[in-house]
Amino acid sequence: MNVFILEDDHNQQRHLKTMIEKISREISVNELKINLFASTDQLKMGLPVASKENVFILDLEISGIKTAGLEISRVIRKHDELASIIFITVHDEFVYTTYKYRVSALDFIAKDRGNIQEELKQDLIHIQKEVQTAVTEELFTYKSYYDEVQIPYKNICYFEANHNNTHSSIMYTTDNQGIQLNYNLRTLAKNEKRFFRGHRSYLINPQQVKHVDFLHHQAVFYNGLVCPVSRRHEKELFKLLKCQFKLEKR
Repeated sequence: MNVFILEDDHNQQRHLKTMIEKISREISVNELKINLFASTDQLKMGLPVASKENVFILDLEISGIKTAGLEISRVIRKHDELASIIFITVHDEFVYTTYKYRVSALDFIAKDRGNIQEELKQDLIHIQKEVQTAVTEELFTYKSYYDEVQIPYKNICYFEANHNNTHSSIMYTTDNQGIQLNYNLRTLAKNEKRFFRGHRSYLINPQQVKHVDFLHHQAVFYNGLVCPVSRRHEKELFKLLKCQFKLEKR
């Protein structure tokens, strides 16, 4: 497990480090690496390769900037789809803002109330289970400009053709990110059979489709996103969803 702590108070840094080390012994974390950062610039320079084993523990207020933790969390999430993000702060009023930033935070722990160590322990137990599950979970792998990135198939909604660049496409995820890929739809459709070609410009992940809107000819996803479905593919997608629903009920 790789833990990245962003805290500009060095006493708090050491306290969190000691706490994480104690928890890791209690829950039998095999390999633990803790990285300490006092500024968002330091953290940006130290971002790791995407992994479910990455855990970012962020203070909201850094160097007097109350939303610094939220802002760096956007950078982290864009870089790493798989990491867990935990906020630790005294600013309870910013809880709702995490949804605005759409970073899929695992937890939001208040410094001034409750048992921080127990809450962190429960979070790390959850992350440890997720990591163990990820060993058998299928991942979609794509190349960014710098390295290979992996994202669970279940976190993908659909791909859209990039009309400004025929050699690329845009992947839309369950946390509403649009990520440009260096693959066109034809290549994706050929290599990734689990996705459904519902339109010449869209490749759909049926696992994330809530229902087919026949009136407006579109697929509606669980996170609220929508994308067009051609008339001739609507019924086929609908049948696929019905079959999927039956399998899930077994």
